[in-house]
Amino acid sequence: MPKLIVTSRYIKPNAHKSFGNYIKYIATREGVEKPVPKQMHQQELDREIFMNYLGSRPNSHGLFSETDDPIVLDTVAKEVANHSGALWTHIVSLRREDAERMGYIDLYHWRDLVRRHISDIAAAQKIAPENIRWYAAFHNKESNPHVHIVVYSDKPHEGYLTKDGIEKIRSAFANDIYKDELHNLYQQQTVVRDKLRSEAESVMKNLLYELQNGSFDNPQLEHLVLKLQTQLRNSKGKKIYGYLQPNVKKTVDQIVSLLAQNPVLKKMYGEWCALEQQKYETYTGAVQKFPPLEENKVFKPIKNAVIRAVLDMDFSTEMFAEYDEDEIGEAGPDKNLYIKWTAEYKSACFELYKNQDIPKAFELFQSEIEKGNILAVFDIGKMYRNGLLGDENIPKSNEYFQKALQDFLALEPTAKRLKDYVRYRIGKMFALGYGTEQDYSRAFTWFEKSATAGNKFAQYSLGSLYFYGNGVAQDYGKAFEYYKLSANQDNAYACYETAKMLRDGIGIEKNTKQAEEYFQKAYNGFQKIADENPDDKILYRLGVMTFNGIGCDEDRERGVELIQQSAELGNEYAKMFLVNMERSTVQSAVTSLLLKFGRLIFDDYNHSLHGQRLRTEHKLKAAIRRKKQAFGLKENPLENPQFKA
Repeated sequence: MPKLIVTSRYIKPNAHKSFGNYIKYIATREGVEKPVPKQMHQQELDREIFMNYLGSRPNSHGLFSETDDPIVLDTVAKEVANHSGALWTHIVSLRREDAERMGYIDLYHWRDLVRRHISDIAAAQKIAPENIRWYAAFHNKESNPHVHIVVYSDKPHEGYLTKDGIEKIRSAFANDIYKDELHNLYQQQTVVRDKLRSEAESVMKNLLYELQNGSFDNPQLEHLVLKLQTQLRNSKGKKIYGYLQPNVKKTVDQIVSLLAQNPVLKKMYGEWCALEQQKYETYTGAVQKFPPLEENKVFKPIKNAVIRAVLDMDFSTEMFAEYDEDEIGEAGPDKNLYIKWTAEYKSACFELYKNQDIPKAFELFQSEIEKGNILAVFDIGKMYRNGLLGDENIPKSNEYFQKALQDFLALEPTAKRLKDYVRYRIGKMFALGYGTEQDYSRAFTWFEKSATAGNKFAQYSLGSLYFYGNGVAQDYGKAFEYYKLSANQDNAYACYETAKMLRDGIGIEKNTKQAEEYFQKAYNGFQKIADENPDDKILYRLGVMTFNGIGCDEDRERGVELIQQSAELGNEYAKMFLVNMERSTVQSAVTSLLLKFGRLIFDDYNHSLHGQRLRTEHKLKAAIRRKKQAFGLKENPLENPQFKA
């Protein structure tokens, strides 16, 4: 049973001609408290003198309103009876023990309470504050002290009251009367809310970390995260939940819905709802139905945390990875532009990735650029982009990427032996947005031309576009087809993606045995690349597979060593891996503490508010019915039977 009862009743226009009798009834009925002058109220008066005062007052009654000006009962009764608009009545009632505990046992506390919340009633009933008219009377009933309030607008057609409005009125009175008790409850709920938000953000970051290091085993969530990344990349304006398009919001909601299944988050949200229910129990006995976490506006910050985390991650370079070690090359018609994996170019890569001698590598790449090698132009762009030449110089990367794209486009028309590869590199530039606006549709066109000629890198990239639905309708079957074509040409990245799709049964029937075979091919391929061209990306991927035993025997020490090398080359995924690895030793303890924390909150604040019953005074109820009949009033079916006035 709720601590506070608020009942509301609507009186139709022209249906209250006898409602003046109701005004007289609540103003004079047995138990009503009548106001006295402050100077008399503050004095210690003899009971006989006090009663003689009340009895001698003309038109004595207990009505009160906005001011302390005298109220003439007959005038008010006629005013209400002749009002041409609608009327509303509210009864606010407390159990005797609560009224005494909170200090609401006299007219003056109840009068001040009503005056404080007339503005809330006006807002709930859609009545302009300057138009609201109201009268009230306090009845100090033995079982349940309560106040009757009659409300209307002096604009006959103004005002209406919905269930939501009634809820707001109840909440306003309950939050005031029980403010001290609720304050402690709000504090504890805030602790749970903030902890849940923080933990949700941490869970999201860990899931993204797993996605990056290849140990992610939730295909549905992986798809949603990558889908959101694409949607955010293509969204204009602020990357905040409230500013996003409906389809992007839907993706965020789906991610939060899956996050909410995390055992710790699920437990904590249940505790938050339990505390919220206790707040409602101050004025309603109904069990509230709370929305799922992703629909609860209180936890909107979780959605923005998801957005921030996805924006901070960059999966795109993994979608369009390539390597080559051929000595053959391709030169332009004027011989000033060419692509070739020359000894000098490989030496620059060795200094960068093996010796990590940034100045030396830069010098060698610059020498290759002067000779016209487009590959070196792109690599210096990567060095700038990864911050290896100073964070303040990162914007310079676009200058080199623009030159690389222009050079690839200039070389493509006359290219022969490597025409398909040049087309692939052009497609990659558009796909990544390097040196140009990101354009998946143009990337698809270039990849398709290259893939048709059998280029394994373009086949892999087409698979990625189909998998993520970038620049083309999402099609897992097509994605698997192109990944497998590339994998069968020993593209390690394609082998890895083919293995994942076989493992998870995406785009193809699940086949664990074949998945393991492709994982092994991927690992061997990555190892070969690392031996020849160990950039930060390949070192990270190989390190994670070694650490987790994917496609190979598990070797954590060697895995960490490779990941450390990748991190030193500026790989953000590698850095995050190392940070999370340091936390892993205490992760179990943290989870345990969170669960214990949740149980403590639940135990401390899940107090029972039920079981308290009031005795019904049958004789008094019968007397009330007789009085109502004498005044021509019908029983009010909306009044709570436990607290009838």
